[in-house]
Amino acid sequence: MERTNVIWKVYPNDESQDENTKLEFSVYGEVKSYSVNCPQGRIINGGLQEGYPIIRFKRLAEMDEVSAAALSDFQKEVDELRAEIKVLNASLKKKSTIYDESRKIERKLFSKKEALDKLLKKLSKERAKINKKRAKYFHVLVHKAVAELFVENDQPETKKFVIHKNFDKKDNRAENLAWATKEEVVEHGLKSPKWIEHNLKLERKEKKHRDHAKLSYSDVVFIKMKLQKGEPMARLARRFGVSDMQIHRIKTGENWSDVEVSLLPKNKTKQNEISKVQN
Repeated sequence: MERTNVIWKVYPNDESQDENTKLEFSVYGEVKSYSVNCPQGRIINGGLQEGYPIIRFKRLAEMDEVSAAALSDFQKEVDELRAEIKVLNASLKKKSTIYDESRKIERKLFSKKEALDKLLKKLSKERAKINKKRAKYFHVLVHKAVAELFVENDQPETKKFVIHKNFDKKDNRAENLAWATKEEVVEHGLKSPKWIEHNLKLERKEKKHRDHAKLSYSDVVFIKMKLQKGEPMARLARRFGVSDMQIHRIKTGENWSDVEVSLLPKNKTKQNEISKVQN
C-alpha cells in the first residue's frame, strides 16, 4: 500500500496527560510514544484486548508533601556521604599523605562507601513504595482513538461505538472505521464472516445431533400410544433423547402427522410387538 502524507495527531487525554509524555496516532492506525527518555518518539504496538489493539500506560500523580519531605531527607544524606567520599578520595591522592594516615583514610572510605550503598538501596525502596501509591493506570483502544481523531461523527449522541468496515479488528486505518449506534454494531456483527462461519459450524453440529436423535416409525407409534394414555411429554422426551418440543409437535400433529394410531390393529399381539421394539 502506497503511503503519502501520513498525518499524526496527539491524543488529547486530559486525565492521563503528562507534560513529559504523550501519545500520537496516525491516520493509518499507528501509535507513537514520546517521553523524556525518547523525545524523538518511537512506534509502539501495545497489546490486545478481545482481539482489539490496546495501549496501556501509567502516569504518576503529584507527590504529597510528606513523601516529598521523606525523599528529600534521604537525598540530603546521600549528598552528604558523597561529599565526604569525595574529600577522602582527594586526601588519598595527596603525595604528602603518609602511609599510616592513608590506611586510616582507606578504612574510613570503605565504611563510607558501604553506608552510601545501603542508603541508596533504602532510597530506591522508598521511592518505589511512594511511586506505587502515586501510579494511575490508563488504556486507550487504538481504533477508538483513531476514530476520535480522524473520523467524523455526525451523530455523537447516538453513535458512540466504532466498527471495522472489513471486520478486521487489527486494521485501524481511519478509512476502515465508522461510528455506529448499538443497533448498527449488532447488525454489522451479524454480517461478519467469522460470525457466519461460527453459525454454520453450530448448524452442522446441531444437524449431526438431530440425525442421531431421529425417531423411527415404531418410536412415533409408541409415543402416540403413550400420549393417548396420558404419559407426560417430559418423560417421553427423556426416554427417547429428544426435546419436549419435539414430543409436543408429535402430539399436535405438526410432525409425523401421517402416523395414525387409531388406524392400527388393536389386538394385543401387535401392541406387544411394538412394546418389545421399545423396551
